[in-house]
Amino acid sequence: MTPLAFIALGMLGGLFVTAPLGPVNVMIMQRALRYGFATGLAAGIGAALADVIFATAAAFSVSTVSEFVEGHSRLIQLIGGLLVMAFGARILWRQPGFGHPLPPEGRRKGTMEVASTTFILTITNPATIFGFIAYFGALGEWAPANDDVLGTAQLVLGVAIGTVAWWSGVSALVTRLRVHLTEARLAKVNVVAGAILVGFGALILGRLSVTYFRLL
Repeated sequence: MTPLAFIALGMLGGLFVTAPLGPVNVMIMQRALRYGFATGLAAGIGAALADVIFATAAAFSVSTVSEFVEGHSRLIQLIGGLLVMAFGARILWRQPGFGHPLPPEGRRKGTMEVASTTFILTITNPATIFGFIAYFGALGEWAPANDDVLGTAQLVLGVAIGTVAWWSGVSALVTRLRVHLTEARLAKVNVVAGAILVGFGALILGRLSVTYFRLL
């Protein structure tokens, strides 16, 4: 297959793993809605970096990484669930008051802080690497050969392009909607986003609890 074909397949893989609604999606949309496009994109890049790390491990069959994630999946999910709940509670606690204007463009969340938050949320979700393993395995004869390092690298490059493009589009769309929101509506959206994140975290912890008690 041609390099462009591998890149295109990688882009589809990035969308396959990234697009489904989850806590990271909610977090990035909330950031774009509250602080604007640049902050939303920074949050998306943080998530995309974690996606690329997992995609690289899956595409190059780095068994050490996948075995570590699989062997410690419950601990990783526990940490991830607690973090999701904490970030959701933080949004609820810091949601904008009705009398406070939106922060000016130059004084919003720091890029590194925003990106690191979504990176941590994504890297503590074992489903991400398993999603890439499933997708790359499903490619069959379309996948690069085991010894085709360049083709595999092009596949991972496609994942990076696809995930960044997805988050760019999401951030741009949410930012366009932002101009139609009053301060009161923005506060309500923050409450909903925070509550959803807390709910996601509680769901993760609840599933872990059920699994734990079944093993007893």
